[in-house]
Amino acid sequence: MKTKALFTLIPALLLASNLAAPVLAGSADGNTNLFELAGKKQTNKDFKPAPDKIKTNFGTLKFELEAFPTEETARKLYDEMDLQRATQAYMDFMPALSVYGIVKGQIRDFGLKSASDVGVHPSPGLTPSELYLTGNNSTVYAVASLDLKVDGPTVVDIPPGMYGTADDALFKYVVDFGVVGPDKGKGGKYLFLPPGYAGEVPDGYFVVKSPSYRVWAMMRGWGDIGTGDKATDYFRQNLKIFPLESGPRAANYINTAGMGLDSLAPEDGSAFELLNEIIQYEPKELFGAEQLGRLASLGIRQGKPFTPDARMQRIFDQAAKQGTAMARAIVFASRDPDIRYWPNRHWEKMFLHNTTFERDGVGDIDARTLWHYSAIVVSPNLISTTPGAGTAYLTSFRDSEDRFLNGAKTYRLRVDANPPVKNFWAVTAYDPATRSLLDSGGNRNKSVGSREKPIANADGSVDVYFGPEAPKGKEKNWVPTNPEKGFFLVFRFYGPLEGYIDKTWVLNDLELID
Repeated sequence: MKTKALFTLIPALLLASNLAAPVLAGSADGNTNLFELAGKKQTNKDFKPAPDKIKTNFGTLKFELEAFPTEETARKLYDEMDLQRATQAYMDFMPALSVYGIVKGQIRDFGLKSASDVGVHPSPGLTPSELYLTGNNSTVYAVASLDLKVDGPTVVDIPPGMYGTADDALFKYVVDFGVVGPDKGKGGKYLFLPPGYAGEVPDGYFVVKSPSYRVWAMMRGWGDIGTGDKATDYFRQNLKIFPLESGPRAANYINTAGMGLDSLAPEDGSAFELLNEIIQYEPKELFGAEQLGRLASLGIRQGKPFTPDARMQRIFDQAAKQGTAMARAIVFASRDPDIRYWPNRHWEKMFLHNTTFERDGVGDIDARTLWHYSAIVVSPNLISTTPGAGTAYLTSFRDSEDRFLNGAKTYRLRVDANPPVKNFWAVTAYDPATRSLLDSGGNRNKSVGSREKPIANADGSVDVYFGPEAPKGKEKNWVPTNPEKGFFLVFRFYGPLEGYIDKTWVLNDLELID
């Protein structure tokens, strides 16, 4: 059904692992006593060393006097080891690179000067010039970047009715704001404490202990908060961010419409320069010892200069491209048997199982890549199990005949009557290369959803059309595509109800009509 991973890297140093095979046979349940497992008596003649000539996908390895690598073989092995480690580091730190790209991009491209400054994406929302991973153009966003190393304990004072999330420098969930947060939609003051903070904590705050210095906060304003400058004024009047020590300070509230933004993590060797910046800034305790060890072997160490030579630059560039290729396979050609939300439809989960990317204490690394290569913000409320609360997202890359979606063709999506949502639904087209809003020409992207009141069929269903030109008479129900690009869709359920949660309501596949 789906293609396999694009790359298979052979860890050359483990080619002699067949030694363990006879010893571990029959131990899969993990409960067998070692003394029952030892097997039959062996002698030195039973050991099977790796041969002195080994064929690999990166060349033939040769060893002198049975085991001593030739100079050329040692070079090949170190190149491969560094490439493998760099590739794994790129994928392990994809979430950190993503959130750092957002924070750095918003400061650089929007001109935010401090944590008190707020960027506002007003209705009608984002455009293709703002590169956010699957950002939507259906809601109003307000964004801010906290720096607890600079400001110390920081207050985020939100109004009633707000909805949002704060994530740490590894893009791990820290806290929700608003209806799904501790303020329960009543508003209030959140106090973010920096890592290792041991000072006094005053009363009257929702206290949040952050494991990182940098925290990214994203909020949405529900209700009639207006558009354009009116929406910006709403946040100026109602959202305040400031150091606890100083109290409220001068702040800029910036209408970011049309300003453009590149928040995406690099897909070349420059990613490792950013990774070094992250490692240098954040507390050592934020990272695992093995993660830091892998980076140290690549020349990235806290408190040390990062000075890769030309060889390592080439390896870093290849690692980023190779990691990107693997991520594309994981997202666009998943081999996970649980990827489809309904087994007989091509709509796929964006969060495979949960928002922690762990199952039974085991890291779900492909699920982590699945989300972080294609989306931003992590919150448990993005997988709704309570009717009417939170949100739910599904994505589709293929039509009913299992073909990737092509912007030169025309498709129909029939949304059956009574979609199970408390608030509204919307479907949006994205560019597979940037995973951001698809530019269908002239910095244009149009979503269709229940708030746009599309024309319904007699049975209450709604046909949404995707293609370079609107079918005659279907303009209101049309999402334009770019004939020179592929595209994919995200279908959003805001406040999903029982029919979605229990899967009794089913979303149809896209049908090719032209």
